[in-house]
Amino acid sequence: MKKEDMTTIDLLLEAVGIVSTLLYLGLQIYYGISYGANLVTVLMNGAVLVLVYLGLTMLTVYPERVNGLTKETCSGQVRRYTIHMVRLIKLIFVTGLLFASICDVMGHEINSGYSIIVVVLVVLVAVYYEWKIIRILRKKK
Repeated sequence: MKKEDMTTIDLLLEAVGIVSTLLYLGLQIYYGISYGANLVTVLMNGAVLVLVYLGLTMLTVYPERVNGLTKETCSGQVRRYTIHMVRLIKLIFVTGLLFASICDVMGHEINSGYSIIVVVLVVLVAVYYEWKIIRILRKKK
C-alpha cells in the first residue's frame, strides 16, 4: 500500500509496531546485560523478530504473494483486506513478544498458555480476513 493510500489508523498501527519492535530489542539487550543471559540467545531472539517483521513488511508491499494471486486479481478490497490482515498479524506478533519481554525483565513468569493465546489470535485474524477475501473472490467469478 502506498503511503498516500494509508489512513491515519494505518500509520498509527505501523508506528506502534515499529516502536514495539525497538522496545523489544532494547529490552532484550537490557535483559542480556542485567541477568547475564547468553549473548547468542539475545542475538537470536532479536534476529527472529527482525526477520519475521521484515518478512511481514514485505508481504504488505507485495500482498498478492500472500494468497498466490495475480496483481490483477489482488486489487481493490482483496488487496486492502490482505494488507490489513498482514499488518494486524505483525502487530499481534510484535506486541506479544514485547509483553513477554517486559514480564521477563520485571521478573514475572508468564503462564504457559500465553503463547497459545497469541497463536490463536493470529489464526483468528488470518481466518477472518481470508474468509472475507474468499467471499469477494467468489463473487468475482
